[in-house]
Amino acid sequence: MISALKYCYITDYSKPSLLFSAIKGGVSSVQYREKNLSFKLHYQKAKELKYQLDRFRIPLIINDNVLLAQEIDAAGVHLGQLDQDPEEARRLLGPDKLIGLSIESTQQLEAANSLDCLDYVAASAVFKSSSKQDVKTLWGLEGLEKLVQLSKYPIIAIGGINLGNVSSVMSQGAFGVAVIAAISEADNPEGAAKSLHRLILGVDYA
Repeated sequence: MISALKYCYITDYSKPSLLFSAIKGGVSSVQYREKNLSFKLHYQKAKELKYQLDRFRIPLIINDNVLLAQEIDAAGVHLGQLDQDPEEARRLLGPDKLIGLSIESTQQLEAANSLDCLDYVAASAVFKSSSKQDVKTLWGLEGLEKLVQLSKYPIIAIGGINLGNVSSVMSQGAFGVAVIAAISEADNPEGAAKSLHRLILGVDYA
């Protein structure tokens, strides 16, 4: 299932039309990220999102919330440094779910390397992003390459990834990328998604 993380679209599912543009453009997984809802509303949105994605056999990753991922039987969870302990998340979710962890320093990467419960780590953030302002680290291409060399886990690049830099990101050894604005803020979201697919995976998406 790790191969699905090659091309991930992050969404709060506030605009379903953007989700379907991303799907039509060839994204291989979707991460649901929403910070400001009650658990009940989170559950309702995530359940509906999973229903839509299941129709296309696209796995859903839940941001931060292990309980929500468990409740809706999501494909996995993506954790920040201040979220639930990854080992506890693995105990709750079992061996078959994806668990990823954001990395904001080489010290955090060393700590992640000491764990055996992860499937991937995310370089957060590679570039400046319009969707997240409280970024502690901008890795840039050189920092990303260093992370790839040091990590025992596949690296997912996130933060400011777009059509202009995604090829360079992949050439540094990133396993995959996660995008938001590159699709959601594009004049033609579906077209942008297809162009990203071609650059990330090396083939056109029919």
